[in-house]
Amino acid sequence: MNKHIPSFLILFFTALLANRTNARLQPDDSPASEIDQLLTKIDTVLQKEHIPGLMISMVKKDSVLFSGGLGYADMEQKIKVDHTTQFHLASITKFFVAMGIQKLVASGKLNLNDRLQAIAPEIPFTNKWEATHPVRLVHLLEHTAAFEDIQLNKMVTTTGKPLKGIDGVKAVANSLNSRWKPGKMMSYSNPGYDVLGYVIEKVSGASWDNYIDQVLFKPLRMNHTRFDLNGKRLPSYAKGYNFNDGKYTLLPLYGPSGNGASGSLVSDAADMAKFMRFLLNADKNSKVDPLDGKAILEMEKVHSTLAGQNGLQTGYALGNDLFPNNKKITFRGHNGKGEGFVSWIFFNREAGLAYTIAANCNTNLWPVSQLIEDFLTKDIDYPTLNSVKIDPAKIAPMLGYYQYMNPKNERWEFFKRIFGGINLLSIDADKLVVERGNGQIDSLIHMGNHTFRLKGNIIPSLIMGVDHEGRSFFQGYGNGFYSKTSYGPILFQKTLIYLGLLAALLSLIYTVIGIPLVLFRKMKAIDLGILGLPAIGTISFLLAFRKMGLTDAANKELFTTLNTTSFSIFAGMLFFGIGVVIGAYLLYRQWPQIRSKWIKFPLAFNILFLFYLVVLFSIHGWIGIPIWKM
Repeated sequence: MNKHIPSFLILFFTALLANRTNARLQPDDSPASEIDQLLTKIDTVLQKEHIPGLMISMVKKDSVLFSGGLGYADMEQKIKVDHTTQFHLASITKFFVAMGIQKLVASGKLNLNDRLQAIAPEIPFTNKWEATHPVRLVHLLEHTAAFEDIQLNKMVTTTGKPLKGIDGVKAVANSLNSRWKPGKMMSYSNPGYDVLGYVIEKVSGASWDNYIDQVLFKPLRMNHTRFDLNGKRLPSYAKGYNFNDGKYTLLPLYGPSGNGASGSLVSDAADMAKFMRFLLNADKNSKVDPLDGKAILEMEKVHSTLAGQNGLQTGYALGNDLFPNNKKITFRGHNGKGEGFVSWIFFNREAGLAYTIAANCNTNLWPVSQLIEDFLTKDIDYPTLNSVKIDPAKIAPMLGYYQYMNPKNERWEFFKRIFGGINLLSIDADKLVVERGNGQIDSLIHMGNHTFRLKGNIIPSLIMGVDHEGRSFFQGYGNGFYSKTSYGPILFQKTLIYLGLLAALLSLIYTVIGIPLVLFRKMKAIDLGILGLPAIGTISFLLAFRKMGLTDAANKELFTTLNTTSFSIFAGMLFFGIGVVIGAYLLYRQWPQIRSKWIKFPLAFNILFLFYLVVLFSIHGWIGIPIWKM
């Protein structure tokens, strides 16, 4: 036997070991085998969920448990993820932008209650309540300015040229319109953070990205963290993929359509470990650190929502959210989703635990998150949970139907105002019984002061209260805001929509039956056209809507210009309206010649309720959408 092991075998086993542990940067009290067991479980999830690659960073207050990754950063070249692989972290950017604003607040250059109009009057936003309820800095930070989310044609840019200064805000100005009084309820708005980026520039005198780099990244030695403002792929970047029909498709890398302050962060596992340790040790930070403990504590408070003012602290604070769904401790943080990337950062400063994960495909990270949180909290006991009996005299008058009020985008989510409501049914000792629709019933456990928690949660995440106009409100199920109203008008709208959908289905059935009758001359073509044209319009509408969804998933750049795809979506939805209108005209012309009332009235029913859908979709901008110039 040769006493000298060949050098290629040494390299082989070294590479194998590196691939298995993937850069555990610092030792920890936990045995290495426990980390390996966790990675094996996570790798199983990657295979099941078809995740190409995963960045993982787990830390405690005093150590890094793991910093590395699994799977592939580049599937074509078979390049594996390691602790230096940079992932696009999308909306996690907002956490860092909020820290930049908080740094300016801590230094006395800004105040959370500063009016946006006073800071930067050149910003093109509208708020008809500005005189009494102005848009303030805190509203932008907590998504309570009532601005809409980004429009389809403004989600990406393909120019490769970053937008700077006021141009970065003007690019998303079509979303900067307050739809209700600012400071009432939360509605997630990416453009609001583009505005915050501009505010940083206006006050600091530096570009927003350079400012955050100087006050945060450099002090923490996050040397591989940057903002991708041009969409140019670098060798250190993980590539983003879409998994569909059993195969992976490489997705384009875009630049942001605004100034990038809402979602352009790029970082790796090693740098995120540094950042999380900084967060966990905030109580030790001094004024010479990027932010001291007092400033970070302020970032964890909900300031501006009605729910927050009534005592609920679960929800979106200054660039971060508090999540109630771990059964031992709560985690706060942010998540992100972009083209081919999804990311989560969560931390609990009291427990001294934090983790960041990112995948290079649009997938559900919840199974990975559960494994990591179970591992991090394995030595923590389950808390003892108490409840408080409900005072029926106070709650009973507030029972009834509550309408959903805060969609992110009025055009695409208008139906949530009709179908997204809840019904507060009854009181049972310490529980509030809620019907969420589709037969789903929840028993919410009262925690005192009209706050409630879901079964399995350890803190309240729902609240009842009264707004400034004296109307009862309910906030919960994420950051959903519901206002008490009469159910009659809502039921009427639902009934009309259901009848319209029934009419669309019947027109399709009628057309399928009628085509052979026309071919065999048992029916006139003009009679078939009464419902045949609306049926064709319905099909074109559905195909256009599906095309829009597929384009949104993989080719957002096609929304930015007039091209075959954007025009086909426009024409397909427009033809639904045209088909119904022509069908109504044909029915009008043929009405005297139709002798049987058993034919007349079904035709009239169909045209009437199809016409209702056309009017409804037209009012909300679904008919003939010129996406490229929204």
